[in-house]
Amino acid sequence: MSDVLPPAPAPDPRERAGGLLFAGGGLLLTALAGAGLGYWAADREVRWLPTMLGALLVLGVLAVIGMAVGLYLQGPVAGRRRGQRRIVALGVLAVVGAAGRLGVEWAAAPSPLTAMTPEAFERCFRLDARQARELDRALEQVVQTLEAQGDLFGTAEGRVPTADEEALLIDAWQAYLTAAVALDRLRLFYEDYYGFDLSRAERPRHLRAYLLTFMAELALYERTADLVDVLERNANVVKLLDLPRPERHLPAGGVARLREELAGVADLSRVIAGKRYLRWLAAAHGADREAAAAGLEGLWRDVERRLLRLEARRARDLAALTVGSDLAPLRRKVKAWTFPVQAGVAEWLGDTRVGRPTGQYLIGAAELAQVGALLAPGDVMLGRKNWYLSNVGLPGFWPHALLYVGTPGALARAFDDDPEVRAWVRREAGADMAFTEHLARAFPRAWAEALAAERAGDPLVIIEAVSEGVVQSTLAGSSGDYLAALRPRLPAWVKAQAVARAFAYLGRPYDFDFDFATDTSLVCTELVWRSYRPLGDAPGLRLETVKVAGRQTLPANELARCFQREHGRPDRQLDFVAFVDGREGERRALVADEPAFLATPDRPKWDVAQR
Repeated sequence: MSDVLPPAPAPDPRERAGGLLFAGGGLLLTALAGAGLGYWAADREVRWLPTMLGALLVLGVLAVIGMAVGLYLQGPVAGRRRGQRRIVALGVLAVVGAAGRLGVEWAAAPSPLTAMTPEAFERCFRLDARQARELDRALEQVVQTLEAQGDLFGTAEGRVPTADEEALLIDAWQAYLTAAVALDRLRLFYEDYYGFDLSRAERPRHLRAYLLTFMAELALYERTADLVDVLERNANVVKLLDLPRPERHLPAGGVARLREELAGVADLSRVIAGKRYLRWLAAAHGADREAAAAGLEGLWRDVERRLLRLEARRARDLAALTVGSDLAPLRRKVKAWTFPVQAGVAEWLGDTRVGRPTGQYLIGAAELAQVGALLAPGDVMLGRKNWYLSNVGLPGFWPHALLYVGTPGALARAFDDDPEVRAWVRREAGADMAFTEHLARAFPRAWAEALAAERAGDPLVIIEAVSEGVVQSTLAGSSGDYLAALRPRLPAWVKAQAVARAFAYLGRPYDFDFDFATDTSLVCTELVWRSYRPLGDAPGLRLETVKVAGRQTLPANELARCFQREHGRPDRQLDFVAFVDGREGERRALVADEPAFLATPDRPKWDVAQR
């Protein structure tokens, strides 16, 4: 008998084909199950990050652990070198998968942006998109103001600026840097757009946040490049602006630092990265169509137009940087000392943006009720919202002015029975009638809205000029973190006339040019100035305009300065009514006294370190 074993039979082709078909069928069933699960998850709007990706990583880790244990239990297979290598490789994969799962959890940790509810995010986005446009316009206006300075920027060896030109240059420089800080903080806040999942559940918010942060990035780059191009035409201007000015919190070497931080090679690389991501969103997700359907077409087109302008301007630099750029998020750390503000201001601007999206201001209902009981129609008010930087180019602590008109009932009590008011109405309307009847006839829509709001318990007691134009507002809607009220020392009929003038301005657009020469559009202080401006022999408030960045205007802080300058004089124009002082560190506000308000015009522009 031979000890030689007979040769193994050749594999049956039919058996091999059957095995392949069986394995293929199993893979197909697995794929079908995965597709069904994916469809179910998409239909339920399950987030890809972290829910689906995290679940897949957990299943993957369990799978490789099971494979490694299976190899080990086979005994002989595990004893061979090849089997041991496989077990080690599977163990490494399990560790990598577990680390990936932890990384997904870390990446999906909520930020102040992503922690908002969808409703809060939508409100915040609408406000900040409008604010971004205002800030961009403020930057553009500074550049246009400088370009209009004739031969000052003729050549790089241009002449030395005159005293008036020096003042204009420094004002414009500070206005630009102030707006740049605000826009950059807005950009940083929405830079966490990647925290919103790209699945159907959160793609609308992802797209909105990305477009807004990229628009701000492009605006900062474009406007800063324009500004630097103008300034560098005159070396003497650059020398002037590079000087440190501690009294204005302007650092040395500011022009070069601004160019490096906002219009340098790193910024251009982010522009390329943002452009690639924009194209990928359009190609992979049809985001351009989604943007149009969601009312974001204007923002998308704005981004596209800015990209075209940058490509035409920086074609050579863009070509060189395209090779090295990638799809990384638009990240950078902004150095606080780059900008003309006190130490810690940049960090504060970022911190307060955490609170503002939820609409939580320092002034609460109790303070509003206490102040509201003191107000009377015709009062001039000043307001400040620490993180809503309207009129950002204007200097001083108080950025906003508004006119208190009161409810229809309060107007009737204040003016209807006053004989001098009735005489003015007779001269104005040509008929004998009460003041409120005159308002109802002259401004029927606005008066109807005021009556309806009073009946609804949410009265429109303020007329103010905001970015939407001249509007009626509630006291709560107009207040924020600081609020003050001053009462003109004028006859009742002059106050009634001022209220009527304010009603006449309702609906006019906001004046982004800050031009006091015409009243076709108005800024907030212009509304107060024109409403109380003396005409002919009629008295009024004598509020002198000042020149800021080459324009005659009236910063809101000048109203407080007027009160401070005339305080205690018998011929003073304004009396103190109320002051609500914010306490940023304590996250609250309190009703303060007249001496506290007297000091506010001298507070730093960024007064955030309150008691």
